[in-house]
Amino acid sequence: MYLEDADLSLRMRRAGWKVLYTPYGHLWHKVAQSSGIGSDLNDYYITRNRLLFGMRYASLKTRLALYKESLRFLLDGRDWQKKGVMDFYLGRFGKGSWNN
Repeated sequence: MYLEDADLSLRMRRAGWKVLYTPYGHLWHKVAQSSGIGSDLNDYYITRNRLLFGMRYASLKTRLALYKESLRFLLDGRDWQKKGVMDFYLGRFGKGSWNN
């Protein structure tokens, strides 16, 4: 949930596959319809998975910004943002704390 499509595309490119674009395809994407923008579920997964994706693929400058942001979330974030950050650093993936 969140960034899995971008992660798959980058892993495929690194493995030598071509990732193609077609302007003729149409997709109706309803943003956060299953989780709700700003919901606890959204807070948790977007926070944790953004860190996971960024630390895996981003430049050093961006990774430093993510460390700074994660510290801000730990100190002043919403409860599920804090849990998402903690689970990222503790390596709790899959459902992580969301299922507890």
